[in-house]
Amino acid sequence: MRCDPNAAARSADVADTELHRPQLRSSAPYSPAARVRSPSVRSSMERALPERAISNKNVEWLSAPGAWTFVVALIVLSWLLISLVVDPGLAWTFVHLLHGAVTYPLLHWNKGSPVQLDQGRYDGLTFWEQLDDGVQHTATRKFFTALPVVLFLLASHGTDYGRQPLGLNLIALAVLVIAKLPALHKVRILGINKY
Repeated sequence: MRCDPNAAARSADVADTELHRPQLRSSAPYSPAARVRSPSVRSSMERALPERAISNKNVEWLSAPGAWTFVVALIVLSWLLISLVVDPGLAWTFVHLLHGAVTYPLLHWNKGSPVQLDQGRYDGLTFWEQLDDGVQHTATRKFFTALPVVLFLLASHGTDYGRQPLGLNLIALAVLVIAKLPALHKVRILGINKY
C-alpha cells in the first residue's frame, strides 16, 4: 500500500466543500400521511371558516355539471308533451306559463331549506336568495334569468299573434324577471311573505 502525501490535503478540501454545500431537507419521499391533521385541529379549523364558505346543500346542486341541461331537457320534454295536444307554436305559450307557475313559488316564494344540516340558517331566505350565497350576476343566476326571456320569445314568435295570449306571456315574463332583479334581493314588497 502506497502512501499518498497529498491525500490528507485532498480530504481536508472535500470536508471543506461539504460544509459549504447547501443541505437538502430529506431524502425521504413526500408522504401525504405526514400532512394529516388530528381531528381536533381539523374541527377547530372548520369552526374558523367564514359562514359563506360553508356550502348550502339546498342550492349547490345547480352548480353541478348537467343541472342546466336537466332544466332545459324538462322544458323541451314539457313542450313535446303539450304539443301532442295543441299547436306546437301555442305549446310554447303553455310551457312558458307553466314554467312561471312552477318556478315562481319554488324560487321566489318558498323560504328556508329542507336540509337538516343547515339548522335554520336559511329560514328567512327564498331559494333565489340562497342561490350562490346571494352573489349577484353569477352564471347560474344569469341562466335562470335568461330562461323566462327565451321562453317568452319562443312563445311570442312560435304562433300567430291573433291566437296567442301576449298579455299573459308579458305578465309571466315581468313577474319572473322583476323577482330576479338584484335591487329586490331580500325585499318583501308590502311585507308580503315577510314571515
